[in-house]
Amino acid sequence: MSAASHTLERPAPPVLERTGMLGSVGATILNVLQIMGEAVFLLVATLRRTRLRGRTWTRIIAQMVRVGTDTLPLAFLVSLFVGMVLVVQVAAQLEQYTQTILGSIVGLAITKELGPVIMAFLMAGRAGSAIAAEIGSMNVNDEINALKTMDIDPIEFLSVPRFIAMTLALPMLVLYTDVVGIAGGALVVAVDPAVKISVQQYLDNLTQWINSEDVIVGLIKGLVFGMIVATISCTFGLRTRGGSEGVAASTTAAVVWSFVLIIVFDYFIVRLAILF
Repeated sequence: MSAASHTLERPAPPVLERTGMLGSVGATILNVLQIMGEAVFLLVATLRRTRLRGRTWTRIIAQMVRVGTDTLPLAFLVSLFVGMVLVVQVAAQLEQYTQTILGSIVGLAITKELGPVIMAFLMAGRAGSAIAAEIGSMNVNDEINALKTMDIDPIEFLSVPRFIAMTLALPMLVLYTDVVGIAGGALVVAVDPAVKISVQQYLDNLTQWINSEDVIVGLIKGLVFGMIVATISCTFGLRTRGGSEGVAASTTAAVVWSFVLIIVFDYFIVRLAILF
């Protein structure tokens, strides 16, 4: 056998594996930075390609029905019981003091914090995962390459309608959540014997302390959270590789990343709201 034959049959050198805690931490940091960079790039590209034309509006409305209208029954159920549980918990804590401030506590908690965050989590788990799975399946099946072959911009065709739909739908769902959650609290006040105040006292205290600025803060959170969920979901969908297992991994990662970024940006929005 010739020397050339021996050279061809020689096995490839093994790939050096990262070992140790330092290597794992470094790889994790690089992966996080890469994902963040891709998300920022996609956000900028989506904003640049936003053109509200006839066909774009058709796709936006279709996505708003999916992420908004179809979410209303589940949002109603979640919001109703969040308001009911909150009243029961707060009323028990205030029993030895005074329950007359129950309305303001429940109203502020729902409008400024619980409503936007819970609805964003619900949107990320329901609509965000669906977006990541849908775009991820298209990616592994080379449908996105087919769009490029037909001279169709994947970002304009896939990302823009979902981004606009979720950015518009989530603030409206937050407002819907505020109303349903407060109504759920009023229902508990009316029927629970442990609550010693009337529904009228509950509502009077609520309207006395809640103003338009509190509602606006919640709507701003909904706007920002909608942008986050849409961008992260599309990012992980577009970076999906590896068949069905890759789609499952991207869907899970999109939901987890959305949850983390929602909490992080929630802090910064609250901090800025207090400053201004």
